[in-house]
Amino acid sequence: MKVILIGAGISSAIISLLLRRQYGPAIKLVVFDKGRSIGGRMTTSFDSEENPHCSVDTGAQYLTLTKSNSITTKFFQQLIDDHVIELLDKKNTIGIRENQDKIDYTAPRGIASIVRYFFEQAVVEMNLSKHITKIDFNSTNDKFTISNDKEKIDEAEAVIVTVPVPQVLCQLKGSIAQLIDQNKEVKENLSQIKYSSRFAVGLFYPSSVTNLNIPWRIYYVDKKEHDCLRFLAIDNAKRNKNEPPFSLIAQTSVEFGAKHIDDDKMIIGEEIKEKIFQFLPELSRDISNTKYHKWKYSQVIQSYPNQPGYVVLNEHPLLMLAGDSFAAESNFEACIQAAIESVKKIHPLTT
Repeated sequence: MKVILIGAGISSAIISLLLRRQYGPAIKLVVFDKGRSIGGRMTTSFDSEENPHCSVDTGAQYLTLTKSNSITTKFFQQLIDDHVIELLDKKNTIGIRENQDKIDYTAPRGIASIVRYFFEQAVVEMNLSKHITKIDFNSTNDKFTISNDKEKIDEAEAVIVTVPVPQVLCQLKGSIAQLIDQNKEVKENLSQIKYSSRFAVGLFYPSSVTNLNIPWRIYYVDKKEHDCLRFLAIDNAKRNKNEPPFSLIAQTSVEFGAKHIDDDKMIIGEEIKEKIFQFLPELSRDISNTKYHKWKYSQVIQSYPNQPGYVVLNEHPLLMLAGDSFAAESNFEACIQAAIESVKKIHPLTT
């Protein structure tokens, strides 16, 4: 059996891993994503070929484990055993809320390394820079075909879409749009899913800068302190690496993101960069590069009713929507739970 997954983020990665465990070599897993790199909202951005060891996590910053959750603990333990994650050092941090039932972990090689690890464990065929815009039912072979604006790309007995639901509703055409239109309840529920928006700015420093003059590694900025900035981190220090090259990541408030989400990210990014230097006057301005990211769909703030983990649009052949849009929360543990529920549903439909 062949399964196509649209989206190269953490939800597709965990679903792929679980499908591989379920079916072994009997299943072929093929992933498509419009981006140039793996990760989705767990993305790590690198400076340049001249400064390849300098990077920032532009989306998710670290993982949080609920100690009492035995299901997700197994996934965390695998990542710990294979040295993908390690404990987040809370020394020299400001504003992190402590919870006795929670443990935070950082990814030494960047947050995207977690997504990449699960895809590698699942043994998938990865296709990046492939913007899928159409999913159609092919009655001649009882499969779904996927296409871009120019041509048919591939086909399979099952297609799982994990990209943010607003992108599904606005960008995907063909049979998938027709199936959603035909189910009024599903369409109404999908239309109610909402995401927060925010901007991220990464500052990259050359190896010659050996001190950023910043006493903390993570700083959650209180609303009373700044109307724009909400999260700051010396990224390599956040990953327990305290030597150059250094990098800094800044993320804005949800309110600022919503206000400027339709504005040019370069213009807003420059504005945010100046706000960073104003807020941190001691910070070195000797940067080698700056990268801006607009997260139009950052975190789910209103998910699908009852959080089923997935929605099946068609059973045979299988067309499913999955991911944190259908989860209780917009975090790593919720993505694990949603992936588990999705694969539970997939199994009886494909046997």
